[in-house]
Amino acid sequence: MKNIYAFLSLLVTSFVLAQTTIYSENFGNPSSTTLLTAYTGYQNSSPITYSGTADVRTSTPSDYAGASGQGCVFIGAVTTSSGNPAKTLIISGINTTGYQDLTLSFGHQKGTNASSNELKVEVSSNGTDWTPLSYTRPTGSGTSVWLVVTPTGTIPATSNLSVRFTNPLDSNVGFRVDDIKLTGNQTLAVSNVKKQHFNIYPTVVSNGIICVTSANNQTKKINIYDSSAKLVISRGTDKEINVSQLPKGTYIINVEENGIVESKKFIVK
Repeated sequence: MKNIYAFLSLLVTSFVLAQTTIYSENFGNPSSTTLLTAYTGYQNSSPITYSGTADVRTSTPSDYAGASGQGCVFIGAVTTSSGNPAKTLIISGINTTGYQDLTLSFGHQKGTNASSNELKVEVSSNGTDWTPLSYTRPTGSGTSVWLVVTPTGTIPATSNLSVRFTNPLDSNVGFRVDDIKLTGNQTLAVSNVKKQHFNIYPTVVSNGIICVTSANNQTKKINIYDSSAKLVISRGTDKEINVSQLPKGTYIINVEENGIVESKKFIVK
């Protein structure tokens, strides 16, 4: 028992990390080839937006393991001499705040076996300044197929992440993308600072009850997470919360009242 309390007393701030899918899109099943800006079959709605000059179509559907098939985005080739802008797919409005180790993956099909003129993949936190990501894929005979690529590079934690796919001018190659997915480790900060707005006790629970009091004693929003950051209890209370249904282990209680939020680790015995 003394060892448990000693450990908790030394803890000032800790973090629980959980791999989370922040955004995913499989582009549905369009009835016909449709420009990105006119298409209505996306999985995601506001605040996520889709723009660019590419289109959604069902030709050459994705076929790797776990592929959604059906609709995909075709980012065709454009020549400089045509005077038209490069073909693009731009996804905006992805909220990555509170995440780290962000990873982007997507299905990728290239209309040639050659290694030149690869699809450009970039990210931005403001829609103006773009940072390139890099990836590789096999080239040579028989490599013009669908596969999943995971670009490397820094993806920012921001409230309005944009991802841009661009087929370079004069590439003479068409690209398809599908099953775009963004994941990250969600960071839940836990602060056990002595100067607190809430009195949360006990930190070692044996009777199934945690008490949460404050000077205001108003109804508080309570979220409790297990050691993998999975939400296991969410409810409102003005003083007590019953945790007797939880298995033995370590948990984090997150308390919110009038815009003030505090978290604390506790143990169910």
